Amino acid sequence: MLNIVGLGLSLKDISVKGIEAINKSEEVYIESYTSLSEYTIKELESFLKKEIKILHRSEVEEEKPFFQKDKEITLLVYGDPLSATTHTEILQEAKKQGIQTNIIQSVSIFTAVARTGLQLYKFGKTASIPFWTENYKPESFFDLLEQNQSIGAHTLFLLDLNPKENKFLSIKEALEVLQKIAKKRNYKLTKAIGCARLGTETEEIKYDTIKNLQNHDFEKAPYCLIFPGELNFSEEEFLRRI
Repeated sequence: MLNIVGLGLSLKDISVKGIEAINKSEEVYIESYTSLSEYTIKELESFLKKEIKILHRSEVEEEKPFFQKDKEITLLVYGDPLSATTHTEILQEAKKQGIQTNIIQSVSIFTAVARTGLQLYKFGKTASIPFWTENYKPESFFDLLEQNQSIGAHTLFLLDLNPKENKFLSIKEALEVLQKIAKKRNYKLTKAIGCARLGTETEEIKYDTIKNLQNHDFEKAPYCLIFPGELNFSEEEFLRRI
């Protein structure tokens, strides 16, 4: 049995079902590249009273040491297990290999964004803003922003990260990229919501002008950016209090 267990956004978000699955497991793994937490692996091991083996991207996507038919295994995932396509692909591959799976879900960034006061049903498509390099400067995420704005929908941008190399795209850097594209397209960006460590005890949510967000220190990752679409009275009232 392969249990894929969501850890949620903070240390104690994991469900009773998740803890029960971990306690029954002979081996417990955690994938460490699709998200980030405010707590360390040692703190998680102490909380769960279980040894945890850390897996990086190649180990999850290629080697898959958690594929063992004769053992009870748990793979821990930050947030919700089915938020990333990687985990959906794991399920498909496990089915092909005849491995029974058990999904235990938890809170994710896709529900925690409601903490901004924006209503979930009004969000459009979500995109990630990747690290720009000299030879890699995609703009497809900006296309999505324009599409969402055209129908009055809110836009959630997830900012790129590489925990193995301790690299995290900051809100300031993401806004710089967005402004460069906006200038080229003659598109005006006014206000946005910057979020850091959303859903944790140290979360920060700031609704302000692009300039003020760029000058603000959001401290530790993970980060996300939200560009509101058309706001109703309730949303406007909530944002004024942020």
